[in-house]
Amino acid sequence: MDVIIRTVIKGIAPFIILMGVAIMFHGHLTPGGSFPGGAMVASGFAIIAVAFGADEAEGKISEKAVHMLEGLAILVVAYVILFETFVRSYSGLFGLFGLWSSVEVMALNVAGGIMVLGALTLVVLLLLKE
Repeated sequence: MDVIIRTVIKGIAPFIILMGVAIMFHGHLTPGGSFPGGAMVASGFAIIAVAFGADEAEGKISEKAVHMLEGLAILVVAYVILFETFVRSYSGLFGLFGLWSSVEVMALNVAGGIMVLGALTLVVLLLLKE
């Protein structure tokens, strides 16, 4: 790619990624959430990969790291679901954990966003290899 395109991408991509992360973290309060936030972060990574080439993108974002992030997100989702099911519902501690409901929704939004981010990033990396 051209030097101008690479320079513009270096300036724009961090803001795209930051806006996607902000949408993921505030999705339980505002419109948006896991899918739009994850798609924006993946789009930021995708324009970096397209502008700088597959070899440089592969050096910065490996498939193994993306799979590890997806696995971590799945563990967070499983933990939140188990916590909701067993600790809050059956323990009778509704008053103690009553204020945490928004945090659990935010955790699910962030975990879902990481799953979307991982899936779309893997698609971009696999398409760049061909």
